Amino acid sequence: MNQDLFDNVRRLVTTAAAGLAARRGEGLAEVLERLAQQDIGPGAFREPEPRSLPVLRHLPQCVGEAMVLDPRLASAIASVEDALQWQQSASYTDDLLGAGFSENYGWAEIIGPRGFFPGDDVLLGLLMLGPERHYRDHYHPAPELYWPLTAGSFWSRDGGPFVEQPQGAIIWHPSMALHATITRATPLLALWCWTRDTATPAQLA
Repeated sequence: MNQDLFDNVRRLVTTAAAGLAARRGEGLAEVLERLAQQDIGPGAFREPEPRSLPVLRHLPQCVGEAMVLDPRLASAIASVEDALQWQQSASYTDDLLGAGFSENYGWAEIIGPRGFFPGDDVLLGLLMLGPERHYRDHYHPAPELYWPLTAGSFWSRDGGPFVEQPQGAIIWHPSMALHATITRATPLLALWCWTRDTATPAQLA
């Protein structure tokens, strides 16, 4: 086992949980309860094959901006960034989401089948969305929390208007709720968590 990586990943999970616990918002209690139930001990740790994506060209800027919000969390993300296995949903094509979307989108699991700890029907990860992107309406059975670590992102739920959410906002999507995200000049880095029913992927509306 890579002890340094284990220590850094465990620190990322505990620091994220502590940061969320210091905030208020819909869904937080459910997320914190489910995270506390997960095994993040040495016996559960594994090292996924690292994978990079084009959107990561924005990661240094985003981590720098996250330092303003939560320096310990930003440092913890930076300590594991080279070990993350970044993914894209196969159904999210440029034809459906606009030219250049695939070069400006990606997600990585910290807890989950592609993460460092398998989790018990829980996913915890990071999302990146480049500037001037529209991640259009989609839905999934899993209840979902987003914690944007950068500023300047706009969010819509249940077909409502897009509202700019500040850096550090708590954004909650109940099971099957339609939701969408828009970025302007600033790329988005967000922590996200699915609390149950994680086997069914998101579907575009």
